[in-house]
Amino acid sequence: MKTITSAWLAATSLLLALSFSTAATAQIIGRPAARRPLPAPLPLGTAKLAQEAVVRPETRPSTASTTPLQDVAVSDSSTTYLVFPAGVSLVDVGMLNNYLVKIEANAVFVRARRKNPPPTPILVRHGSKYWMGRLVFVKSPVLQLYDFQNPATGLPPNALALDRDPEQKAQLEDKLALLDKAKEEHQAVAVMDNRLVLSLANIRNDKNFTYLRLKVINKSSIDYNVDFTDFELVENTDKKFLGKKKNEARRPLAPSGGLSNQIIAGNSTGYLLYAIPLFAATDQGFLEVTLRELNGARVLRLPVPSKVVNTASTL
Repeated sequence: MKTITSAWLAATSLLLALSFSTAATAQIIGRPAARRPLPAPLPLGTAKLAQEAVVRPETRPSTASTTPLQDVAVSDSSTTYLVFPAGVSLVDVGMLNNYLVKIEANAVFVRARRKNPPPTPILVRHGSKYWMGRLVFVKSPVLQLYDFQNPATGLPPNALALDRDPEQKAQLEDKLALLDKAKEEHQAVAVMDNRLVLSLANIRNDKNFTYLRLKVINKSSIDYNVDFTDFELVENTDKKFLGKKKNEARRPLAPSGGLSNQIIAGNSTGYLLYAIPLFAATDQGFLEVTLRELNGARVLRLPVPSKVVNTASTL
C-alpha cells in the first residue's frame, strides 16, 4: 500500500511538472507581439485640410493666365481685311453660317452675311503659326486694315481708320469731291473683261494719300454690284525665277472713301472714289486695283503704272 502511494505521488508530481513546463513553453511560443500604440486621432479640421492637400492638385482647375482674344470688327456693308506674315492655309470660324470668308495668299477677307450676328472666334494658320481672335459685328463700314505682319508691334494704328479722326475724314471727303469734278485724264489705263470696262479716270497725290477716281462701264444687261476694291503695291525684279516669271513682292494698301455696295446698273457708267496711303513705286512696280462683285464672279484687275502714280498732280 505504501509502495502504491509513493508511486502515485511520483507520477502526480511528474504530471504536474510536465503541465507547468508545457504551459510555460506555450506562453513563451504563443506570446503575442507587443502592439504599437495607435496614434491619437486628428481633429476634424486638420483631417479635412490633409484630405484637400492630396485631392486638390489633381482636381483643381488651372489658374494659368490666358491672353484675351483680339476683337476684329466685321460689317455686312464692307469687307474686313486681315494680313499675316506668311501664307494662310487654314481659317476656322466658329459660326461660319453668319460670315463670308475668303483666303488669298497671306490675306483673309471677312464679311458678315447678315446684321447683328453674335461674336464668334476665328482661328487662322499662317505658315507654321496660329493666330486666334474674335469677330465682332459693327453697324458702320469697317475702314481699317488689320496688319499682323510685324509681330513686334502687333496691330499698328491705321491712318485710314477715318472713324477715329472725323476731321481727317472730312478733309479726305472734300478732296475726293473735288477730284470727282475733274475732267478724265487717263483713259488709256484700262482693262476690259466680261463686257465690263475698268479705267483710271483721275489720280492725285498729297503729302499723305493718293486719290483715285475709277470709271466703270457696264456694257452688259446685268447690274454690277461692287463688293469691295482691293489695292496692292506690286514690285517686280529684273531677274526671272527659274526662267518662268519675275519675282513679285506685294504689299496690300487699305482703301478709304467711296460707298459700300455701289451698283453700276446694266448698260450704264459709274465712278468710284478712293484714297490710299501715299507710296513711291519703282520703275518695275505698279499699283494693282482689283474690283470684286458682290453676287457674281466678274473680277476686274487694273494695273496702274508707277510712272502714272509718281507723276500725278498735287491735290
